[in-house]
Amino acid sequence: MDGTVGPRERNRQRGGLDLEGRVALVTGAAGGLGAVVCDTLAAEGADVVGVDVRGSGVLRTDASTEEGNRFAVDAVLEKHGRIDILVLNAAVQYVSPIADYPSKEWDRVVDVLLKGPFLTIRAAWPYLIARPGGRIIATASTSAFTAEPYKAAYVAAKHGLLGLIKVAALEGGPHGLTANAVAPGLMMTGLIEDQMKQQVALRGDSRESILESWCSSQAVKRPVDTGEVAAAIAFLASHRSSGITGAVLPVDLGELAYGG
Repeated sequence: MDGTVGPRERNRQRGGLDLEGRVALVTGAAGGLGAVVCDTLAAEGADVVGVDVRGSGVLRTDASTEEGNRFAVDAVLEKHGRIDILVLNAAVQYVSPIADYPSKEWDRVVDVLLKGPFLTIRAAWPYLIARPGGRIIATASTSAFTAEPYKAAYVAAKHGLLGLIKVAALEGGPHGLTANAVAPGLMMTGLIEDQMKQQVALRGDSRESILESWCSSQAVKRPVDTGEVAAAIAFLASHRSSGITGAVLPVDLGELAYGG
């Protein structure tokens, strides 16, 4: 031996998560959280393929459809020959009272937030269980535990997503696969900023007042940083989380301590 320390050992020495040689597929990779998740996993040594319907540096496909998922999985296998980590992060939002909620928007939100993760899991399943240590991590939300006016489709889909993750945990357990979710609180991503305009119109209130009311329901009175959520996802993707499955890790600055 020449005494040279390899990248995996260097990662261990500096307290990293040792994702060297692991292949991750991340949906919603061009968004405010998704891009940070991709960078975080890559920094921990993983080979990352990001998927989104738009954006640069990602595989362009629609992860809410069967065809899009087959394309994404085939592309990852062609490039890397395996899939070890699946991060289900694609998201959309539509804000409206139930009485006025368009069926088309309901279908769009539920397809991306619930049907899409099911289709992605199903497409990647044979490769995730090909060897022990497979990981599924979904981006849920505090809305998976609580509710808020004008978000019927989003709240319903996020509640359903937790059920899907629990079933994946039960079915994956015999294969050494874990399935978990993170539940971020308020993050000031593009998704929230777009929603804020609708909230201002519906509530007849200012952006500042709405933001203050949202933060007031947390123990820590600030938005969650995307890096904080990405760090939790990276932990759940690592060998260090091997004893955790079928669980939800809140990254919410204490929001659920108030009313979850």
